[in-house]
Amino acid sequence: MRRLLLMVPLLLSGCASVQKLAAEVFTPPRLHFVDAKVAAVDLDGTTVILDFTLENPNQLALRVARATSHLEVEKAKVADGELPGGLTLPARGTAPFAVTVRLRWSEVARFAEQVRRQTEVAYRVDGVIAVDTPIGPIDLPYKHDGRLPVPRLPSLRLAGGSVSMSSLTDLELTLVLDAENPNGFPLPGATLHFDLLVNDVTVATGREAALSPLKAGGGARVTLPVRVSLLGVGRAASSLHGGGLLRLKGAVRAAGLERPVDLTVDLGRR
Repeated sequence: MRRLLLMVPLLLSGCASVQKLAAEVFTPPRLHFVDAKVAAVDLDGTTVILDFTLENPNQLALRVARATSHLEVEKAKVADGELPGGLTLPARGTAPFAVTVRLRWSEVARFAEQVRRQTEVAYRVDGVIAVDTPIGPIDLPYKHDGRLPVPRLPSLRLAGGSVSMSSLTDLELTLVLDAENPNGFPLPGATLHFDLLVNDVTVATGREAALSPLKAGGGARVTLPVRVSLLGVGRAASSLHGGGLLRLKGAVRAAGLERPVDLTVDLGRR
């Protein structure tokens, strides 16, 4: 290895014979995969960090020039990335190196559809870590396959309701919803869009309600007042005084994602 150190000035002169000799005494650096971890998951996206160890068996320090990454989700290409180099590999030593990949859910084709039917998605990250050496740049390839949890919109349960007269022509319906966050991270506020049916008759359409942010794994009770006119749906609405089947149908929306909602409660069985 001492011969290699003495030959560095000659290598810079581009002498082919000297480069060949250097290649015979130079040992390429080695790349060892350590682990992969999901550093963050939210409704915007997720961050994956791949940890490696770079081993330099030579008596000459080396330098990482750059690193590239290619991300696939469910076998579809999502993003390419490049990281700057600059890390020094000590002579006869090792150094940690991390490849960080950020995935935005909006970049995943059909993701909104996948949210409805999958709890995880498959991903693959591959690329190279390029190292500058006396015999020229060396690309160390890597590849990792894993699965990512899919964020879930809040789940809702129609816990009950009540009805009262607000005027001679209007009824005031009060809906009680239980909202739960099934994720291990906080959820921002979401929006509930819904129609309201009484005994299968639509009494309110195009309604919208704001849902408060939820802590990780937490829940909250939400009260929604809905005013219904007796003039348009008199018989269906007035039947609620003696009980009836109340149905809320629509969707929860947040951060470009949507989850259908179809909830029913029998007011006669409260």
